[in-house]
Amino acid sequence: MASIEQRKAAKQAQIRAAARRLFLERGVGATSTDALAAEAGVSKRTLYVYYPSKELLLQSVIEELLAASGPRGLAPGAPLPEGAQAFREALAGFLRAVLATMMQPDYLGLVRVIVAEIPRMPELGVMVRETVPTRILGGLRRLLEHGQARGLVSFPSVDTAARMAIGGLLTHVLMDGLLVGDGPPRPPPPERVDEIVSLLMQASLTGPPAQQR
Repeated sequence: MASIEQRKAAKQAQIRAAARRLFLERGVGATSTDALAAEAGVSKRTLYVYYPSKELLLQSVIEELLAASGPRGLAPGAPLPEGAQAFREALAGFLRAVLATMMQPDYLGLVRVIVAEIPRMPELGVMVRETVPTRILGGLRRLLEHGQARGLVSFPSVDTAARMAIGGLLTHVLMDGLLVGDGPPRPPPPERVDEIVSLLMQASLTGPPAQQR
């Protein structure tokens, strides 16, 4: 017999699945709470108990997508690598997981919906920024700071290095994901991520440019 926690988790998953379908089909603003409750097969009271607002429900849907293939380095307690080879593999694995997350068709679909609705619902932009980009950059900074503390890399700015690495991925997400209108997203081959890692490692070895006199 299912426990109370198991039944609660199942009900939340049921609501999230319904919300994902409706948000992708209708958008967030055009999806009413009545429609969400009906699609999920629950009462509005039950819907509000679990998700007091559509924004919180959307956040939960996005976090579920992130958890499905997201980088382990996003977890505050995730183990960090020791040694140069392990660090390089962890960095490549992190970036591959980021790319896999952002290339999910439903994730791309929700991003399109949200971008279109931000002028009318600016709180959506704040929520998504805090849910995905900020967490991803935070996880990557944590990994790079760990490598820098052990002398494996050296950057004038870890934040800039993290943004450069994620920026390299975002060109693929934009051009081969968000802007693809004639079929599914086209993720780049794994060696593209390896090239980004190699460039990042090389940049860390060369250090800042010499000051001109």
